[in-house]
Amino acid sequence: MDTTQLGTVIMKLGAANAKATLNLYNEMIKKPGSPQALKALNMCVEAYKYAILSFEMVSSELVEDPE
Repeated sequence: MDTTQLGTVIMKLGAANAKATLNLYNEMIKKPGSPQALKALNMCVEAYKYAILSFEMVSSELVEDPE
């Protein structure tokens, strides 16, 4: 395996993990909880989206909320 193939594998794993983490956050937000917990989770989602886009882990289409 050369470095290009290794980079591709790493990026695919990073993209899958990033999307899975956002999905987990979004599922947690749907469950009943305190307003403080909801605010904290929403802040986590926004921070994670920012990190994903900053490091170009996945394309912006995968991070944005569907309309």
